[in-house]
This record gives sequence, structure tokens and C-alpha cells, in this order.
Amino acid sequence: MVLTDYRELKKALASNQYYLDDLTCKKLITYLTLGKPIGLRGEPGIGKSELAEQMSQLLNAKFIDIECHSQLEATDIGVSWNSFKQIVDAQTNRLTSDPFSKEYLNLTPLLECLNSDQPVVLRIDEIDKLNETTSNFFLRFLDKKQMVVHDLAEEPKLLQAKSPIYIFLTSNEYQTLDPAIMRRIAWIELKFPEEKKLAEMISAKTDCGYAMAKRIAYIVHRLRLLSLEKNPSIGEVLEWTNALLLENKGALTLDAIQVTIGLILKYPKDEKKGWDEISSWQVN
Repeated sequence: MVLTDYRELKKALASNQYYLDDLTCKKLITYLTLGKPIGLRGEPGIGKSELAEQMSQLLNAKFIDIECHSQLEATDIGVSWNSFKQIVDAQTNRLTSDPFSKEYLNLTPLLECLNSDQPVVLRIDEIDKLNETTSNFFLRFLDKKQMVVHDLAEEPKLLQAKSPIYIFLTSNEYQTLDPAIMRRIAWIELKFPEEKKLAEMISAKTDCGYAMAKRIAYIVHRLRLLSLEKNPSIGEVLEWTNALLLENKGALTLDAIQVTIGLILKYPKDEKKGWDEISSWQVN
């Protein structure tokens, strides 16, 4: 798919049951056309990680994933040598080239991106969890989509992408990102869907009829006004809907809500606050 029209992008995503508004689709088209790494912000469970997977399908691109954490090192994702193979080949006289040639490089995620003969969507999940050293290593890759291998015996020591690389980064704002990384990324804020859109999503992704989906969406939005410790995510709302369909033959009753409420309200104080609110309504 050639991404030039935001309406076509929106329609294609919706056909895969992933829903974005017009403005977000326009931003995606613009940033991808410019070749910018795209940063996705928003509360957990909003669909940040899934968007990269959806885009890889639409772009007919290979999907490569890096899950970030504080112990992730640059050698885990970028440049590292297969020292075991180097030693074994040297000791058994099987060296056919310099032990610091490309064949002895480990196939790390970033090297796999550069070597790919087809377009790549690279998802760097929760980049805000990286340590400072690994974050700094990403700078050149985000800028140039290339890596320098200083120890490489052959020339050029600069490895560049064979095919387009589309980079998506997610952040839950676990910690503040370095300004140098922020400058290189075009950011998009993903927001929880409005009530009408949420009802459409519930109806499309579950066996729930639209009338009941509207009521569920209404309840969820009312709950999210209560200053909860953790607001229900989209995935949790869908799980809750499926659970409600199993209770009381699919009727949305107080009993059904009481049995299933732990699927959307995860903390005791949230559950009590939510149940007190819901039980004060005329739900039946």
C-alpha cells in the first residue's frame, strides 16, 4: 500500500479493526513521507504497540521488535561479534576471512533492519525505559538509519539500510527522554476513543450488539471521570464486554457488572469507587 491519502489509511486500518481519527492519520502520512521516526505517546493499553504492527501489514514490511528495559545494552541491539564462532573457526583452521568481517557479526535487531531486502517496520517499545548509554547509541540510527562498525576489517565500516526503514517508538513516560532523542522524533499522542467511537469498536471487535455497546461505552466513560488509580484500557473494555456477554444471557444488569467489574477496575479502591457509582445508577 502506498500511503499518500489519510482517508485510505484510516479505512485500511479500520478494516483491520484498528481505529484512528483523521488528524492522527494525517500526521502518520506526513511523518512517514518525511522518513521521521514516529513516537507514540498515551496511557497504557491505548494501542501504541499495536499501531506499529498494523502499519507493517499495510506497508507490506518486515516487522522487527525491540522491547526496551533498563538492562538492555547497545551490543544487544546494535553491534556485537560472535566471539564463540571466531574462536572455534580460528582454532579449527576454518577461517576463510578475517575474524572481524561481516560474517562474524551477530544478527542483532538493528543489523537485521539494515540487511533486509524488503521494507522494515521497526518497533522500539517503551524507549523511556532504556539506560542512558543505550539511548545514546540510538541517536545515529534514528537520524541516518545506519551503524558504524569500527572494528570491521573491511571497508566501508559504515553499514547502511538496503531498504526503507519505518521506525515507531512507544513511551509511557516512565522517565524523561534525553532532548537529543526528542529532537529526532515526531510525536503523536494517542487518546482514549470518544464514547461513540468506543461503542463502534466494542461492536466491531466483539459479539456485542451496538445498543449494548453504547451502554458499555457510556459506563466506561463515566468511570473514567472518577479519578481512578488506573483507568480501563481498550483491551480491558473488550475483555469486560466478552465477560458481560457470558452473564445473565448477555443482559447488562447490576449483577452481571458486579461479577465482572474486576476486569476493568484493577485496584480495591477503584473497584469500590466504581461500584458505588454504578450501583447508584438505574442500569437494569
